[in-house]
Amino acid sequence: MSRKPAGKRNFTVFAALWGAAWLTACPETESPEEVSGCRRDTDCKGERICEAGACVAPRPGVAANSPAVAVAPVTGGWRRGGPGRPDQALGTGPEGQPQIVWDVDLGAVVFGSPTLATVGGELVALVGTHAGRFVGVAVEGARAGQVVLDLSLGGMVWATAAAADGRAYVGADDDTLYAIDLAARTVAWTLKVGNCGETRAPGPEGARCDADGGPTIAADGDLYLGADGVYRIGRDGKIRWHYPAEATLKAKHVFAAPLVAGDGNVYVGSQDGLILSLRSADGSLRWTYNVRADVDGGPAMGEDGNLYVGADDGRLYALRSDGRLRWSFVAQKDIRAAAAVAASGAVYVGSFDGNLYALASNGDVKWVLPTGGKIAASPVLDAGGTIYVGSQDDHLYAVSAKGRVLWSLELPGDVDSSVAISDSGILVVGCDDGHLRALK
Repeated sequence: MSRKPAGKRNFTVFAALWGAAWLTACPETESPEEVSGCRRDTDCKGERICEAGACVAPRPGVAANSPAVAVAPVTGGWRRGGPGRPDQALGTGPEGQPQIVWDVDLGAVVFGSPTLATVGGELVALVGTHAGRFVGVAVEGARAGQVVLDLSLGGMVWATAAAADGRAYVGADDDTLYAIDLAARTVAWTLKVGNCGETRAPGPEGARCDADGGPTIAADGDLYLGADGVYRIGRDGKIRWHYPAEATLKAKHVFAAPLVAGDGNVYVGSQDGLILSLRSADGSLRWTYNVRADVDGGPAMGEDGNLYVGADDGRLYALRSDGRLRWSFVAQKDIRAAAAVAASGAVYVGSFDGNLYALASNGDVKWVLPTGGKIAASPVLDAGGTIYVGSQDDHLYAVSAKGRVLWSLELPGDVDSSVAISDSGILVVGCDDGHLRALK
């Protein structure tokens, strides 16, 4: 099933497929001279990349208004379920072939990843559906597999919810952010974003206000939402700032949740082909990096402060904290989900070419694992370093850090949802067949 229906989201691939370059990366070197007649990034020297058969300098970003600041590791406070989490799960998933411990039919496609939250002493998996339903299912205990929260929202849910301090927050395609009181099982408040009421039509213009990007909850409790640009929102539902601030600018759609780093800066990709860094204090622009293709996955950050972002041109970009390119890796097709970064510095990312790639921190390929379908899900790591990733070949895979398949589980539909892992090692995953399942 396509993640972005024709006419709704601009998922057009802006660059030709890179063919023979599918296993190349562009690590840092010291020599910057020109090399002609290139076919791949590694044919070029220094930080140059291969475009249209010639080695060229990477597309420059917009310089920051202040000197570069070293990025602090993302630790504590960034509480968000699903793709792009900066921390590994505390639990360790099943080592052998898992069993389905419960299975709940939610009635419509589950694309967003489950978010785990404790409600009244009970661990609950929270997830939205393409029918606009927002559901909480008890993960374990006496009520395991029972629906304990069930709300109807006003639009299709693609986003992964965020949860903290007794509330869940999730955006929907009715241009609205919902704050949900988990104890009361009611909507505490709603916030309509953007000004798209008169532009509802097929294509990216009609979809640009969809609240698909998160939100992310920062350490201070504020929310960062992707929609028509980026919003910072207080816990009371009041907008603190919106980027771009100019009312005349129609910001392109931000599909993935922003990343809020320990240095106080916000990182996000947009469907106008830009990777941006914003100051969390006021939403002002630090820098942009132009990839000239949709950026649909959320940024991931390593402990060294380097940023990893995929795009529809089939590249994974590794950027420094000041927005300069370290290297780019070229897959055969779009990279539309967030990468996962291990404590070792290894980077794991899936592509629409059906491959799960493991890269060293310098961009070198460690291994490649082919699946039978597109990978739209973000890999997730457990406490033992096992990588879990779903594929549109209707399988969920558990893969060792060395690239060996530990097990795979066939499910009745595309697995575009990333897994959530409980402390006790239960995996919770959604599926295109409209079911939410727990595995052990």
